[in-house]
Amino acid sequence: MRDYPFEPFQGRLSDEVLRMVVDEPVSLVRLPDGRPCWLVLGYEQVCTVLADPRFARFGNGPSGTVAAGPSGHPSGHPSGHPSGHPPGSRTLRSDGPDHASLRRVAARAFAPRTVEGYRPRVQSLTDRLLDAMVARGRPADLMTALVKPLPVLVICELLGVPAADETRFGEWASAILSVTAFDSPAGRAAQAALDRYCMDLVAARRADPGDDLVSAWLATPLTDPEIADLAATVLRGGREINAIASGLRTLFEHPDQLASLRADPSRLPGAVEEMLRYSVHSNMFRVQTALEDVSLAGVRIRAGDCVMALPAAANRDPRQFAEPDVFDIGRSPNPHLSQGYGAHFCLGGALGRMEIEVAIGSLLSRFPGLAPAVPVTEIAWRNERFNAGMAAFPVTW
Repeated sequence: MRDYPFEPFQGRLSDEVLRMVVDEPVSLVRLPDGRPCWLVLGYEQVCTVLADPRFARFGNGPSGTVAAGPSGHPSGHPSGHPSGHPPGSRTLRSDGPDHASLRRVAARAFAPRTVEGYRPRVQSLTDRLLDAMVARGRPADLMTALVKPLPVLVICELLGVPAADETRFGEWASAILSVTAFDSPAGRAAQAALDRYCMDLVAARRADPGDDLVSAWLATPLTDPEIADLAATVLRGGREINAIASGLRTLFEHPDQLASLRADPSRLPGAVEEMLRYSVHSNMFRVQTALEDVSLAGVRIRAGDCVMALPAAANRDPRQFAEPDVFDIGRSPNPHLSQGYGAHFCLGGALGRMEIEVAIGSLLSRFPGLAPAVPVTEIAWRNERFNAGMAAFPVTW
């Protein structure tokens, strides 16, 4: 059994993984925390794992990662209910009807038409951050100047929480999203602290409602614990959009496509979809559990086995995409899986795409000479986290 990842992540999938997409779409590997796990890479198989109810998320760790307990079920919970949530409690990390009913209510705030209403404010925040970047001079670290603060400012405004609390959010996220210690005492303590913060937030909004998302959810049939869990999920998932940096890096690596986009900014929405498909900012994804024996690509997966489907690899499957290793901002159709698939498709997907559009569109229009300040091969990546991302991205203009 091989250890996975096969090599440290440096912003792209390894040649071994790309070969296995076709030749070995399902294989047994050992994760960094020591668990055996089925690595699923083929497009058809990844769709099955993400959408088939025979594979459960349970939601006991980062982005739904789970740890098998003695019973063969995640963390010893045969019922599949995440620890810390009362029986009958609905969360976005659960499965089945409970998840569907909760998501129907939560998704209204993230519908594409609603998200478009946020665009002027996102543009204003982006302009302010870029003004500050220019004032500090070049070179600049794009991660600290734009990529990290923009999603935080947006999500804090949506939820009505102080952006000054970002330091605490960052510390909690680092522990919760650790590759090797997501179910450690530190990780559980961080999740508990985030949950308490969000419960306090709900209580404060119930006493003094505002025009934020939490206050809007209070006007629905959702319970306070359900609203707090929604807020925690949005804070955890919406505070980083690493695709801004990885997408820009991909453009730098393909100057013909960059020139084409600069010449015709109307191509930006399609370019963003191709950046999401082609760019990679992590070689890890949520770990799920098989609830019954399942056959994938001729491989028998037994009930209780851990399974990690990798959308970034599925996005390079030649059975689904013509010339999958070619970056083409005009690619259409582009049914990539970068924002998930099935019932758990990214709740904030439209908001994330809009933030990428605004960020990259603003960078390209404002800085005609924008370029990496170091060779992109020298960029350091954060391999200690499930969602990886760049440690820094020096740019000049």
